[in-house]
Amino acid sequence: MTTPAGDYTNMPKFLQEAYQKTIGQASNIASRPINAGAMSPGFDPYQSGAAGILTQGLGSYMPYIEKAAQYAGPQGASAFMNPYTQNVAQNTMTDLNKQFGLQQAQADQRAIQSGSFAGSGTRGAVFDAALKGEQANTMRNTIGDIYNQGFQQSQQAAQNASGLMSGLGSQMQQQRLGDVNALFNLGQTRRGYDAQRAQNAYELPMNQASFLQQATLGMPMFQQPNMPNIFQGGIGGVGIGRTLGQMR
Repeated sequence: MTTPAGDYTNMPKFLQEAYQKTIGQASNIASRPINAGAMSPGFDPYQSGAAGILTQGLGSYMPYIEKAAQYAGPQGASAFMNPYTQNVAQNTMTDLNKQFGLQQAQADQRAIQSGSFAGSGTRGAVFDAALKGEQANTMRNTIGDIYNQGFQQSQQAAQNASGLMSGLGSQMQQQRLGDVNALFNLGQTRRGYDAQRAQNAYELPMNQASFLQQATLGMPMFQQPNMPNIFQGGIGGVGIGRTLGQMR
């Protein structure tokens, strides 16, 4: 292999020092291990926190969903039955019985006056049975309406509660997932910044060596045809070894 022409010993001292510094930096850079990737494996602390929230919160919304299903079920309305409905029914029955008693007394009085009292003839017995049947229907319909109205109200309340519980469960789940995503993305962003800083630090010596190379080789004496380019073939190439041998 032929040694390039050029007399390095006649260079000014500052040029020799610059030249040696450039060669030394290039040699150090060439001997560095290849950067396998600036982003370290594993999770950022924010991402670990997101994983913790997700793990600890698994199923935390299920009690709301289960309660919603319970309220929507056949027995859901019973939890919302008005406790005063029975009192209203009892009081109504008492009032109706009083009213029926007055009606019966009035009917008996008219029967006595007309000679058709239930105890003295068939006509009176028929009239008495008809009155009692009418009263029984009135009682049944009135009390039935009271309980039916109470049931309808409790059923509507159960449906409202079921929807509320379902909405709360879904909202809790969405909020937790939102927190997880926010923390995970924040951690990913920070990892990206750290990776870029590490990459910049890794490339800084190469950029500095490249700048020094351009500054050194740009001097007039290095533009002469007989002066070799130590960077020919790239940093760490054959030119470095040749030049080091000539300058020692």
